[in-house]
Formats: sequence, structure tokens, C-alpha cells
Amino acid sequence: HVERQQAEAIFARCAERPLIVAFFGGTGVGKSSLLNRLAGDEIARVGVQRPTSQEVTLFLHQDYQLGEFPSDLPLEETRIAYHQDDSRRLIAWLDMPDIDSVEQRHRALVQSWLPYIDWLVYVVSPERYQDDLGWRFLQQRSARHSWLFIMNHSDEGVPEQVEDLRDRLLAEGFTDPIILRTSCGGGAADDDFPQLEQIINQAIQEYGLEVLQRLGLQARLMELQRIAGSYQQKFEGYELQALQPKWKEHLERRLIEIGEELLLNARLQVQQLPRQEATAWYRPQPHEERIDLPKLAAAVWSKRIETRLQDLDTELENLLQQEGVPIKPFTRCLHSLTEKRREIITDEAERAMALALERPGSLLQRGMYWLSGLLSWLLPLSAASWAAWQLVAGFYAGTQGQADFLGVNFAIHSLLLVGVTWLLPWLLQCKLKPSALRSAEQGLRRGIGAGIDRLAEQGEEVFQLSQNEWEGQLAALRPLMATFSSLEWERASTLKAGVLTAVAR
Repeated sequence: HVERQQAEAIFARCAERPLIVAFFGGTGVGKSSLLNRLAGDEIARVGVQRPTSQEVTLFLHQDYQLGEFPSDLPLEETRIAYHQDDSRRLIAWLDMPDIDSVEQRHRALVQSWLPYIDWLVYVVSPERYQDDLGWRFLQQRSARHSWLFIMNHSDEGVPEQVEDLRDRLLAEGFTDPIILRTSCGGGAADDDFPQLEQIINQAIQEYGLEVLQRLGLQARLMELQRIAGSYQQKFEGYELQALQPKWKEHLERRLIEIGEELLLNARLQVQQLPRQEATAWYRPQPHEERIDLPKLAAAVWSKRIETRLQDLDTELENLLQQEGVPIKPFTRCLHSLTEKRREIITDEAERAMALALERPGSLLQRGMYWLSGLLSWLLPLSAASWAAWQLVAGFYAGTQGQADFLGVNFAIHSLLLVGVTWLLPWLLQCKLKPSALRSAEQGLRRGIGAGIDRLAEQGEEVFQLSQNEWEGQLAALRPLMATFSSLEWERASTLKAGVLTAVAR
């Protein structure tokens, strides 16, 4: 909110510019009449046209060439008038719209011009000097400009009204306000009009235009110091280090509860799938339906989960509010995370299921499954080889008369041995065969756990990012405040007092 505009930006040669003095006031107090009286010509519109006019009149010496207007100043609504009077060369006069008008555009024009004005001349009339609508609009700027007050149409009032206005200004914080009496009704009048230009010209001659211009800059710097100081005081009052453990604890506790609900959803979804078996590397049989991993992962998410996460955001915001910490820096990051939460959970679940189905079961189960499959071939072959060797050896011994030939008992026992050596590994392999559903469920569990961990990490990252922003803002404010402390405020204040004394004379 600190103004950065400078009046130099209006002129083609920034180093050479007049002091900009503006007439402000309510409807019908005679601002345009004052400007016309200064100019000696009808350069500003008066009368019945004035309340409907949305125009600013700028009256300045022809030596000053206007440059390209800043974008916030409406050139098309500004009327320029030049003069050749060298005695008025150092002052440019502005006739501003009525700030108490019902036209909102009037107030917008006034606001756009205020930062470029050095001296405010506030015009009232005996009938309107107690109206405070326009006055309240400008009151916040009392320290940013030099001020003069004019009681116009004074011939229609009484001296007590001037004193009453002075008392009102003193009550508003003005020190020894200067009030001039003028009358622009048409005929010559014994008033303070000649002093209007004389006061400002005398201040320029005695203190220099550069000093008077610096007073506006000084006011802006002091305003900046006040605002920066209030921000520093607020920033240093935030106990973010003490808040971080509470944030982390609350975040993890709620995410664990949400993770349990996700696991419950996962079990319910898996139970609805048809039973399938998986080999060590899952390949469904032609009659089996392949598990739709993206669909299964998406089905785990529900509206209730989304609502729980929104409740978590609200609880974190309440925690910040209880600790007196601003919410907006955190919610900005939280809202960006909210849009990604579902994607994080479903992506992690789908990835974990794919890995689980690619290598179902545990490493020990896969190893035992492979070993039992090998034994279901190796043991029967070994038993059959042994039986064949015994058969050949027994037949040879029988032909030599060394032993009896093998009989039916040997054949039966050999077949039993081969059958047992095949059956046991085969049964073991069947028992060890991984289940596709069980693997998918285990993958879902691991994926949900990984997703919850990522949400916890990002939730902590939200706090860390906000804390870094806080530290960065505080680090920028401290050297700025040190710079303000090094400025020579006393000298500038003395100049301000000197100028006001000159004006009082």
C-alpha cells in the first residue's frame, strides 16, 4: 500500500518540474472559481456543469513539457492549460473533481492523482465546512503533504466559522493549520486571496523547491518505516518453531486414521474380485480375467476419504489460528496439495500392485515354490532311475544264479516310491502357489502406505515452505529497518517545521 509514484514521472524532464498544488473540496465550494481567479481566465468549468464533470484541470507554465503519463493517470480525463507568467513558474495548479459527489469516478480520479501531489489546498465554504465526507477521504494523508485550508465564499459567512474550522482541524491532529478567507463571487473583495500564491512562493524561495519536494518523499519513507515496523513486529511474534511439532503430530495422527479407512476400502474391493491364482510371474490363464489395476486403485478412493482430507485441512487451519499464525501462506500450499492427493494415492497403489503381481508372494515363498517345482521333477526321476538300476542289477544276478529275480513286490514298491517322490513336492508347490488376489491386496496395502507417507511428507513440506517464506520475509525486513534507522529523520523534521513556520508567516 506504500505509494511509489513520483511527480517527476509526469514531466518530460524529470529533474525540472514545478511544485504541484491541488484544490480539493466538496461540491459547490468554489474550487474552479479559485483556479480561474488565479489564472485570470475561465480555464476551469464552473456552475451547473461541475457536479457532472469528471475532469481534472492542470494549469502550469509553458516551460514545463509533460511527458508520457503513467498508466495509472487518465490522460483522456485531464485538461491541460498553460500560462506565460514567470512569477507563477514554480507552481502547477490542479483542479480536482468533487470528492463528495455521487459519481464514483470522481473518487477514482482523485485517488489516482493523490500520489503525484505535493501541496493540498482544501477548500470549504461557510455552508459546507462541517461536511466530513470528503475530509475523511483525505484525512489519512495528513502527514504526506503540506496543507492549506481555504474558507471560500467567506463574505457569506461569519468569522466564528473560521475559528470553528480551526478547532476542528486541531482536533484532527493538525498543528497550527493555516486558514485563508477568499471570495470568488465575482466582485472584488477584501480577502486573503493574494496570500495564496505568496505563501507557497515564499516557502519555495526560502527553502528551495527541492526541499519541499523531499517533504513528500520523507512522508512516504516514514509511512514505509511504520508499515515495515508493524510487519516486523508481527513476523517476530510468530512461534513457528514451537508450532512445527504440533503440526507434524496432528498431521500424522489424522493420516494414519485415513490410511486405515483406505485399507478397509482396499479389502472390500479385493473381496469382490474372482479368485485367481498366480505363478511366480503372474500370467492369467486364458479363461481368467486380468485384474484391472487402474480401476482397482481408483475404487479405493471415496467421497468419505476426500471429506476426511478436507477436514484435516480445516483442523490444520484451526491449529494455526489457535497459535495466532496467519492462515493464508499455509492454505496456498495446502490447496495445491489437495488437488494431487487422489492422484498420489491411486498412483502409488497401482504401482505397488503391478510390482506385487510381477513378483507375487514373499522372496521365501517364491524360492520355496521354485524349489518344490524342481523337486517334483527331480525326485521322481531319481526314484525311477534307482528302481531301473535295481531292476537291471537284479536281472543280471538272477541270470548268473547269484540271486532270485525281482518280483511283483519290487514293482509295486518302486511305483509307490516314484509316486510319493512326485506327490509330496507337487502338493507342496500347490500350497506355495501365490494368489493373485492376495498379491494384489498386499500391493494395495503397500501402495496405500506409501501414498500416506507421501502425503505426510508433503504436509510437512507445506509447513517448511511457509516457514522458509516467513524467514525470508523477516530477513528482508530487518536490513530495511536498519536502513531506516540510519536515515537523518531529525533534519528532515526540522525542515518540515521550518516550512510550516514560513507558511504561518
